[in-house]
Amino acid sequence: MIDVDIPLVTHDSRRLLLRDVSGERGLVAVGVGRAGERGFQMLHRFVASCDWLEAAGVNVVFVYPEGSARHVQDALSVMAARYRRKCCLMLDGSGRFFREVLAARLLCAVRFDGHMTLRDTAVIDTRQANWDPLLREFLMRAGTDALC
Repeated sequence: MIDVDIPLVTHDSRRLLLRDVSGERGLVAVGVGRAGERGFQMLHRFVASCDWLEAAGVNVVFVYPEGSARHVQDALSVMAARYRRKCCLMLDGSGRFFREVLAARLLCAVRFDGHMTLRDTAVIDTRQANWDPLLREFLMRAGTDALC
């Protein structure tokens, strides 16, 4: 579903690969489809889960398709990313990271271990009333798996 060898654009316009932002024990990348929440909203909504994962050695990034640049590079999102002092909001500037176009209002969460081997995936529809607990559950499972 995603191509980990495609460079992504950070909030400060650097180009990085997912492996460049992986934590000691892995990475969770959440692909946000068109019409998804803005970057600062995702960072705020999942701050506790992200902090817990990062303490366990697993970094979390939210990746937006090229057409959603205004959701990632708006002033509040850039400020939120700078506050986190990590690359956590990324943009698929080339339009090639998502092998298939993510449908509007879908999230695709993937978990990689420390060797960038795919370990788990989830596709979540944000139109469901319980979408945020579903993503939070995925994040918690990723952290628990990394600690084992």
